Amino acid sequence: MRTTAATALTAALIAVQVLLAAAGAAAQPFVRLGTDAGPILLVLTPETAPHHVANFTHLCRTGFYDGTAFHRVIPGFMIQGGDPNSKDADRANDGQGGPGWRDVLDADELALLERARAAIAAKGYALAGDQALLNAEFNAVRHERGVLSMARASDPNSAGSQFFICVADVAHLDNKYTAFGRVVTGLDVVDAIVASPRDRSDNPLQARRLLKAEVIDGPAGLTADERAAWEALPRGAGAPAAVVR
Repeated sequence: MRTTAATALTAALIAVQVLLAAAGAAAQPFVRLGTDAGPILLVLTPETAPHHVANFTHLCRTGFYDGTAFHRVIPGFMIQGGDPNSKDADRANDGQGGPGWRDVLDADELALLERARAAIAAKGYALAGDQALLNAEFNAVRHERGVLSMARASDPNSAGSQFFICVADVAHLDNKYTAFGRVVTGLDVVDAIVASPRDRSDNPLQARRLLKAEVIDGPAGLTADERAAWEALPRGAGAPAAVVR
C-alpha cells in the first residue's frame, strides 16, 4: 500500500513539475500583420533581441500599429512602416514619429517616471523629450531577404516603433541595425507593397496600410500552412534555433 501511495505521489510531483516547466517556458512569439495587400506572418527572435521583441509585441497588442502605413518602399532594399504619424493625411511628417513613454510604460512605471522628472526639475534640470527609445541589440543575424529589423536615426540607440522588412540581401546593414525576426509567409505581399508607385520620398502614392497586428503566442495559434512554412525555415539566419513542436 505504501509503495503504491509513494509511486502515485512521485508521479503527481513529476506531473506538477512538467506543468510548471511548461508554464514557465516562453512561447515562441509570432506576429501576423494584416495589410491591405494581404497577410504577412513574422516569427520573432527574443533570443537575439529580447527588448526589441518585447517592445514590438507590446505595441502590437495595444493596437499602436493598427492603421499605420508603409511609408517608405524601395525596390531591391526594403519596406518600412510602424510610424504613428502615417495614420494622418500629412505625408510630410511620415518617418518622423515613434512611441512616447505612455505607449510603452504601465501606470506604475509612469508614476516612477513622473517622480524622477520632479526630482530632476527640483535641481533645475530638465529630462528632455518624451519619445521612448530603445538601446541597440546588434546581433549576428544577417540582413537577408525576409529579415525583420528595426529602423533608427543616426544614433544606434534611437529605435522606437518603426521597422523594416528586407526584400533583398543587404549586408551593409549587418551589425548596424537590430534584426529581430523574419517573414514566415507573405513574402509575395511584401513584394507587392515594395512595387507600389511612390513619390520622391519613396512613400507610396496610394497608402499601403497595416490594418491589424496580431501577436500569436506559440505555434498552436498558426494555421496548418503557416506552421508548415515555419517548420520548413532553415535554422539560424533569423529563425529560432530550437523549434517548439
